[in-house]
Amino acid sequence: MDRVPTRFTVADYCEGMRRDEIVVNQDYQRSDQVWPQVARSYLIETILKGFPVPKLYLYQVTDVRSRKTLKEIVDGQQRSAAIYSFYDDVLRLSKSAENEDVRGRKYSELDVEYKHKFLDYSIDVDLFVAATPSEVVEVFRRMNSYTVPLNPEENRHALWQGRFKWFINALADRLEAIFLSTGIFKEKQLVRMADNKLLSELCHSFLYGIRTTNKKTLDRLYQDKDEDFRERDDLRERILSAFKVFRAMEAIHNTALSKPHMAYSLIQAITHLVKPVQTLETLFASPGFNALDLDAAMPRLTALANAVENGEETGRFARFVKASSEKTNVASTRAIRFKTFCRALAG
Repeated sequence: MDRVPTRFTVADYCEGMRRDEIVVNQDYQRSDQVWPQVARSYLIETILKGFPVPKLYLYQVTDVRSRKTLKEIVDGQQRSAAIYSFYDDVLRLSKSAENEDVRGRKYSELDVEYKHKFLDYSIDVDLFVAATPSEVVEVFRRMNSYTVPLNPEENRHALWQGRFKWFINALADRLEAIFLSTGIFKEKQLVRMADNKLLSELCHSFLYGIRTTNKKTLDRLYQDKDEDFRERDDLRERILSAFKVFRAMEAIHNTALSKPHMAYSLIQAITHLVKPVQTLETLFASPGFNALDLDAAMPRLTALANAVENGEETGRFARFVKASSEKTNVASTRAIRFKTFCRALAG
């Protein structure tokens, strides 16, 4: 068999689908499930930004009856359907799209600049020619044999395609620069979706309180909020606002307090002190500040960072240091860190 790398513009690819020259072969599709609107919107936003999307795989065959050469989609059905739906002016982009210029719009409602970006976007395709169906199947079997095993976060995002998954995905995109500049994550951790795990755990704590979390806990969260996710707007505002405050705390960036498990507790404290979180009230009664006094709080936070970095085993910070160094994912140690941060921020 031959593999021919090629490219289509979105316009050419969609016209091929319209003329039934590019068609779906259901025999190769892993699932008939249709992507939800938010997932399709995210793909189109990616294209409008000029970012790469995964390669598509087509199998070129000749129909002996019609004597037409067809290209069957063997991998990329949902992406193809989403692109064509927007091209055909059916799909409307999400109202929560990151780019306000395209938010809530169909193709026909885009500015001319964005129409050109969409139509001229280059789709990478591998075209299988002079191949048999069994050879195509073997290609994917061999490709999958070299795939790095997915971690729980990657598995979760492959499995769920509903509201919560795409909420976390968009939130992670918004916060990427803060994660990197403050030292919470390195690029390698973002690639493996460590940021998605942190954001999911924060959402879980706001919804259900501070608990010990594991794969099963977070899987259940994605399942429960897959379709009915009424808390989305409140959680988005809380998390984005809290990380904005965290970004202003330059003295503790790239210190012990910017580790993911520490950021988990500090973000909880930041939002709770300004806008009370009902599930956290029993641990620390929120004063409901209009804003935090960072000038007063930073020396106290810096002292906590120094205590952790020095591994203090005695003194007033000893309990906090231990909760920051041992069993950091356990509810009891998380509660200690949260209450300590609340006191440091509130004075």
